Order: sequence, then structure tokens, then C-alpha cells
Amino acid sequence: MEQEMNNKYREIAEKVNEMIPERWETFHFYAQISESGGGTYFYYNEEENLNEFKYSLEIPFKYKINTEKFDDNEMELYDLSEALRLVFEKYEQELWYSFTMSLTSAGKLNVHYDYTDWASTDYDFSDQMIIWKYKYLNEKPQDEKLQGIIEKYLAEYPNNPI
Repeated sequence: MEQEMNNKYREIAEKVNEMIPERWETFHFYAQISESGGGTYFYYNEEENLNEFKYSLEIPFKYKINTEKFDDNEMELYDLSEALRLVFEKYEQELWYSFTMSLTSAGKLNVHYDYTDWASTDYDFSDQMIIWKYKYLNEKPQDEKLQGIIEKYLAEYPNNPI
């Protein structure tokens, strides 16, 4: 199982690297997969500006990359993430709801699985993204309402599962 997971991590990392049109220092990849669907995205930064993360969905517009090709790559990331989840199923492991993979240009890898069924909570996808960005990008919302989402989440989920 471990070898299959490592192969999927490598494939995902290679695909993300292929999609980033410039040198990067760190990327954080997120996949949310369930029986009813899901999605993926990533953020990355550059060595020159470690605190500024760029959002994957802005790449085709900012760098004038063919959107059809970019969409195909996004679908490949989804398929790879789904294949990773199937590895868990194959070995009769608990299926995760989402996972985050962080990788530095020096090769330091960190993977986190989240088993919380967010679809059965009152946190919608945009709430989850705000929480995820708070945890992985150290992005603290300025808006009071969005800060309230973070505070509520941390009170309800003190182990910070995202």
C-alpha cells in the first residue's frame, strides 16, 4: 500500500510542477473526493516572496496558458487523487474525505488526510477553503464574518482536522 501511495504522491507532484509556469518554492495541493464528486486546487509561492501564494485557477489567465490544456491537467489531478483514494479502498482502509499535500522545492513532503464528512456539517465549500487557507497558507481573514468561521471551526474541531 505504501508504495502505491508514494507513486500517487509522485505523480501528483509531477503534474502540479508541470502546471506551474515559473520556479516555485512550496506548493500546497488540496483534493476533496467523495462518492458524489469533488475537486482539486493548489497554491504555490516563489523563493522571492514566500508569504504570497498564487492560486492555481488563476494560472491560465495570468500566464496566458491554453485553458483547455490547463483544464485537462486539472482533471488529471482529480483522477490521480481519486486513484489515491482507491488505494485506501483496495486495502480496506478508512476512506478520507480530503487530503493536502505540501512539497518544497528541496523535496520535503508532508501529507495530511482529513476524514471529516464536511458535507454533513454546516460548513460549505467556501468555508472549508477559508479554513484550509488559514491552516496551510497562514492567511488570516480580515473580514469579521470570515474570522468568525475560523473561530467557530477551531472551537468545534480543536484538533484542526482539515
